[in-house]
Formats: sequence, structure tokens, C-alpha cells
Amino acid sequence: MQSMGRVVTTSRSGGDVSCDLTDTLAVQQLFQNLRPNIVIHTAALTDVDRCEAEPEEAKRLNHVACETLAALSSEHKARLVYISTDQVYSGRHKDNSETDQPAPVNVYGSSKLAGEQAVMSNGRNLVFRTNMFGPSRTPGRMSLSDFFFAKLKRQEPLMLFADMYFSPLHMQTLSDYVAQSIRKEIHGTYNLGSRCGLSKKDFCIAIARLFGFDTANTRAASGLDNSDRAPRPADLRLNVERIEKALGVQMPTLIDEIEKLTEQASQ
Repeated sequence: MQSMGRVVTTSRSGGDVSCDLTDTLAVQQLFQNLRPNIVIHTAALTDVDRCEAEPEEAKRLNHVACETLAALSSEHKARLVYISTDQVYSGRHKDNSETDQPAPVNVYGSSKLAGEQAVMSNGRNLVFRTNMFGPSRTPGRMSLSDFFFAKLKRQEPLMLFADMYFSPLHMQTLSDYVAQSIRKEIHGTYNLGSRCGLSKKDFCIAIARLFGFDTANTRAASGLDNSDRAPRPADLRLNVERIEKALGVQMPTLIDEIEKLTEQASQ
């Protein structure tokens, strides 16, 4: 991203400039001070169970903040790039495409879909439906790959969902494709994921094989039969043909992406 010009990061409690994106006046001031050409919006309430328990908070953080950013981006003639989620899909089949009618099964997905609709009120903007993994940058919070790595390394019991599928990208790959998309000035809504997705169980097993961990303490389970959690879509494997055509690339397989975890481990 640095090669594209000056990059300024913001969050409520960190970044180069602190800003609460739910505070309209603060966001207005931020735009006036920075005069951005491109705004990449990655902030969200991503805790699926908390969204289900606190739907108004999910709406405020995942929808209303997008409305504010969309309006101000349009006013300041900036392009808005929104990192949405694969959970806008119902997960009823394995080939989720941008032409499918979104049908979220939980509040998180619904709030992110509402955010997408706000962003796409301006046809110049860009939305990515995606999922990602890699080393967490948030103290005290692990990504899915961090969680599996830690459990496997300590040989702790681990329940793996064999009936939930996805096709995430390593966060570095995701960043690279977002940058390419901005340079090519594409717009609209795109799936951004890996080819040949896996179940959460097989994702974990692939990490174990990569690092030589024993899987004796793992067991397969259903992620769909848990009444204590918010509902989850069963199959979020993404059809990525549209973004491949737009960028002139072939997306990597999920196994390719998992192997990138060794690059971080060696640094």
C-alpha cells in the first residue's frame, strides 16, 4: 500500500490518527484534515455471537458507520473500499457467487450486508466479500489459524467442525489483491477468496501437517448443531471467477495460502 502514496491508519484506540467511526462529527473532521483519495474500511464488530446478542450495536458498528463513510467519501470525491464478509451468503451450497441473492443467517451477516448496500450507493466504490487468516495484529485476540496453531502446539483437546466450509485468504494475499484492485480502478462487489476451499477440520489438519503437529487430541464434530451459538452458514466456499477475470489472475488454493504461515513463523 505504501507504494500507492501516503497511508494513514485510524481506529478508535490506535493507528496514526484516533477516530471513533460511529462519531459522525469526528469522522467529518478526519476527512477535512486528511482529504483522502481512497478510504479502505476494515473496521467491524466481527464477534458473531456478540452481534446476535447485541443487534443494535452490530447495526451501529457494521451498518451506520458505513453510511457515514459512504456519504463523506462521496462528498469528498474519495473512493471507498469496503471489506465485507462471506457471511452475507446463506451457505446452502458450495459455489457462492456474486449473482446469488444474499441471505445471511445471522445478525453479523445481515449488518455487514446493510453496510455493503450503503457503500454501493455510489457505483465508484468497491466491496469485497471475503474471509482471512494469519497472525493476529490485535493484542489478546487470536485469529482462527492462531487458535489452531496454539492448541496443536500445546497438544490440547481440539474439536474440529467437519461440516463447515470456507475459502479464506492469508491476510497478506488479501492486502495484495486489494491494492491491485485499487490500481486497476475496478468497482462493484466481488468475492475475494481462495480456490479449493476446505472444511474447518481439514484447515486445521493442514496446519498440523505443515508444522509437524500430532493430531491425536483432535476430534471431528458438527458446527451446525450448537444451540448455544448464533447460527452459522454451512458452506462459504466462494466462486472467485469474477475477481480473477477483473484482475487477470488465478486465485491461489487454500493449501497454497496455509503454507504462507511458515513465512511468518520464520520471521
